[in-house]
Amino acid sequence: MTRALVIGGAGFIGVAACKELMRRGVETIAAGRKERPYGTFTSYVAFDRNDESQLAHTIVRTEPDVVLDLACYQPGQVETVARSFRGERYIFVSTGVYPDLHGKPAREEDFTPLGGDPPPSLDDREGNRWCEPVLTRHPALPRTVIRPPAVFGPADHTLRIAAYIERVVDGGPLVVPAETYEWQAGLAWVKDVGFACALACDLRRDTAHRAYNVAFEGVSLRAVIEGIARALGKPPVVHPVPFADLPEGASPYGPDPARSAGYVIERARRELGFEPSALEDALAETLAWYRVAKPSHPGYANRAKELALARSA
Repeated sequence: MTRALVIGGAGFIGVAACKELMRRGVETIAAGRKERPYGTFTSYVAFDRNDESQLAHTIVRTEPDVVLDLACYQPGQVETVARSFRGERYIFVSTGVYPDLHGKPAREEDFTPLGGDPPPSLDDREGNRWCEPVLTRHPALPRTVIRPPAVFGPADHTLRIAAYIERVVDGGPLVVPAETYEWQAGLAWVKDVGFACALACDLRRDTAHRAYNVAFEGVSLRAVIEGIARALGKPPVVHPVPFADLPEGASPYGPDPARSAGYVIERARRELGFEPSALEDALAETLAWYRVAKPSHPGYANRAKELALARSA
């Protein structure tokens, strides 16, 4: 039986990955910084991954065949794993590594590692951009990379999907970027990303030194808004405006015209057996969470400015 240590296993994507791994019969050990009550996971360990001695001790104690890392945001964290792990596969979940592609869908080969050494101080966003380049400098580490774009689903702490739901609920117009709202969007459902992570943990598949995009295919921001509206029984009111004129937080999924138009997923489909779920299924589960939790995206505070912009057009 394969044993997987899931760093960040109590997080948004981590819970989905752990559930899928356990469903597949993988001995799954979730890991995080905080202690969790018994029964939250089949097996759970708490440690500070920034303390190399704690990381090394956890790896020695749990003896994982696979480390699935969903909580690596700094290049130094990659270095400590490379020094400590001697198992069969290290799976790094990455994001935000592609350059501006100006409407071209991103393929795995569009990633170009940053050169030189990482700066000594990085926030998590910039730190994450350096993790993959540092990872490529450790050829002996049996690595596989999973690259999701923006991920939504129940309990998404970013609340970006809630931004669209609450605007459909209030019945007013949704201001969206005119240039790109009908492009393929860079979006994935949390269950699909967890599924892809579990597929990558299957040691029968040869994924060494490979990266895989995992995302919806052919889903635009317009399709997401229309899907939400259909599920809520409300007519979608979409108001396209130039991207540069969007009020802050009005359309958190963008997409920015400088960025890619979603991801190409053919490699994950061919080599991992990945297939994205139907958008309707992802929205149904997310809307069930929204009806109970009723979260609000911070950008909704600018709603009056959006409505004034729509009226003036």
